[in-house]
Amino acid sequence: MPAIEPLPFRIRVPGEDVIDLSGIRSISYRVEGLLHLVDQTLVFEWSATETTERVGFKGIRTGVDESPVGRREVPADRIAEARLRGGWLWPQLVLRARRLDAFEGMPGGKTAALILQIGRRYRKQAKALVAAIELARETAALPSPQAVTELDAGE
Repeated sequence: MPAIEPLPFRIRVPGEDVIDLSGIRSISYRVEGLLHLVDQTLVFEWSATETTERVGFKGIRTGVDESPVGRREVPADRIAEARLRGGWLWPQLVLRARRLDAFEGMPGGKTAALILQIGRRYRKQAKALVAAIELARETAALPSPQAVTELDAGE
């Protein structure tokens, strides 16, 4: 299988707005990362930035908090479906897991589906990655040659 370059992605995480006695607070999140396919494992690396804008009696203040780099490895056989959607204009890589905890600890990974926003210029690369993930899933589903030999010896 030819090597596929890491795929840059963004994850859309909803922000929040709070209005209380101390003023108005608007919090937004930005998550960017890379997705690698190493052997039969998807490796996600990401960094997240939280921006808080406060408007109150003391004026307008902005605070930026950067999280440390996160990393999560997911075996390809835990992926039930990998597909590209959104057409040419807004491509998205949709990964649906076989287990609820597959994307645990990742931003936007609280469910069994993870939606990665892909830049238009990386659409062809994303298509190749989907094909490689499908191939890795199929390969992971096959028994090892040693297991087949052990089965034959038992007959």
